[in-house]
Amino acid sequence: MQQFRNLLKGWFGKVLLAIFILPFAFFGIEGIFMNSGRSDVAIVVNDVEISKPEVDRAISAQREAMVQRMGGNIDGSFFTDDMLRPRVIESLIQRELLSQAVKDEGLYVANEAIKSYVRNMPQFRDESTGAFSQEKLETVLARAGYTPLRFYDELSSGMVTEQLQQAIGLSAFATEQELKTLVQLDGQKRDLSYATLKLDRFQQGVEVGEDDIKSYFEANREQYRTEERVRIQYLSFKASDFAADVAVSDEDLQKEYADYVHSQEGQERRRASHILVEINDDRDDAEALSRIQEAKAKLDGGEDFASVAKHYSDDVATASTGGDLDFAGRGIYDPAFDSALFSLKEGATSDIVKTEFGYHLIKLTGIESVPVASLEEKREELTQSVRDTRSAEQLSQAIDQMNELTYAAGDLSAVAEKFGKPVQESEPFSRRGGSGITADAKVIEAAFSENLLKEGMNSSAIELADGSVVVMRVSLHEPARDRTLDEVRDQVVTALKMQKARDKTSETAQQLVDKLKAGATLEALADEFEVTWVHQAGVGRQSADVSRTIVTKLFELPAPAENVASVDKVGLPSGDQEIVVLTKVTEGEFKLSEDETLQALLSTANHQGQLDFDSYIATLKSRATIVQK
Repeated sequence: MQQFRNLLKGWFGKVLLAIFILPFAFFGIEGIFMNSGRSDVAIVVNDVEISKPEVDRAISAQREAMVQRMGGNIDGSFFTDDMLRPRVIESLIQRELLSQAVKDEGLYVANEAIKSYVRNMPQFRDESTGAFSQEKLETVLARAGYTPLRFYDELSSGMVTEQLQQAIGLSAFATEQELKTLVQLDGQKRDLSYATLKLDRFQQGVEVGEDDIKSYFEANREQYRTEERVRIQYLSFKASDFAADVAVSDEDLQKEYADYVHSQEGQERRRASHILVEINDDRDDAEALSRIQEAKAKLDGGEDFASVAKHYSDDVATASTGGDLDFAGRGIYDPAFDSALFSLKEGATSDIVKTEFGYHLIKLTGIESVPVASLEEKREELTQSVRDTRSAEQLSQAIDQMNELTYAAGDLSAVAEKFGKPVQESEPFSRRGGSGITADAKVIEAAFSENLLKEGMNSSAIELADGSVVVMRVSLHEPARDRTLDEVRDQVVTALKMQKARDKTSETAQQLVDKLKAGATLEALADEFEVTWVHQAGVGRQSADVSRTIVTKLFELPAPAENVASVDKVGLPSGDQEIVVLTKVTEGEFKLSEDETLQALLSTANHQGQLDFDSYIATLKSRATIVQK
């Protein structure tokens, strides 16, 4: 029924994100999948367009979800658009590829399965009765800020994607021999010796000549290039700037109160029971109509609605409870169902109603009205509401005046005088942005636009994400330029000395490795290279006794052969070099019981199944035509 299409759209909201777990959650933040009308195209996947507004909404949803995952204790601006965009775009591309794949495969999920899934979710059961609560579901949706218009299709799409994932993933398997090999490898222990060559040993006395300095500077000239920077003058406005000029009359309050009363009345909730006779592959329209007419005749003959529902209704989730659908507000059900329900008097049963799911008989079993507060109780709140609305209207009107004043002006003085605001000036900032207002993407884009940068124009009013409005102009432009060697000589010398020290450290480490491979002993090399060997036995893959860098390198080395050292070096970010010598390999033991073996085989197969599904997505992507604009 349409209610199931509507009830869970909040799945993609920040609240449901915390309580829903579906296998198709591998996409990340599912809120990024909401669709809307296309405007500018951002991505084209096999001729299917994904709009820029859709990508922007996806980024916002991703940002909000990450803030919520961190307990809401972090500023969302930390997660910049540039940081989130790659993952979001990849998720949208994968989602579209899978959507196209399931259509090509002819996969679908039956309505009954979706309905049953919803009603059996423990998150939506009433704590006192244990029964499914539509009220609880609606509350979650409302808090998530979603309307229930597209839920059913989105849930169906997600479940059919899960079906595809399971079809691929569940076909994977692992043999007992493979498991035994994996367990033995995972439990493998290794003995090693390692030593550290410190960078600071080779920094002392490093000399660089003038030719070296010039060559290094020329080879790395780009990194010493200055960034293009601008400074802006600007005026910033908020709706609250106009609040002092707003007068709220009694007439305004009466109108606002009337709107409030009307909205409360519109929130009336009605409890319905229904009998559904579906039109499906096994029953055509005429047969369904005949069966619902038979059910209606039973009701007209005085039989109990619950008994008739139990016998005739195809809604398996409600038939056993007399067809009870719990309370729901307007707009939750299919329009025809909704219209019939809200035209009934309490206790009455509708005539036959047809929806896309079949034929219904609907009984109104309860009405739940929303309390209406008095005008005096709401006075302060309504007054503020009127003031906020009028202030926003005045700001909107002011935008037109700002645009007129800034269009042909050579500065912002006319706007400043008109609205009694001082012109502010920013610190210089680059295309990466600055702080405060200059961190906003729209401000950065405008500041470096041709009109402001080259033509010296004022911007039009720019509406920012926080609701404020800015007009601005560029007051200083510093083009990017190549700095001279004299300007950056100290930086170049420091960088060159560091590079030479790193190279010397690496070269010395390689000499040590070569001598070990040639048969030199650790003891002899300890004296020659002035290093101290550390010996560690029984190091596992997850060992915390030595650094992860050394452990990683240790398990990359081949088992030592007779009279040939298994040795290599690994560089650290600090410039130090670790020399790692593998001296012994002890295979892990396979000690799993029969039950443990079975569980491990299942786990290994599941892991392989996920890898197979990842490969499937990669194959879809490799065969697709994907254009990012």
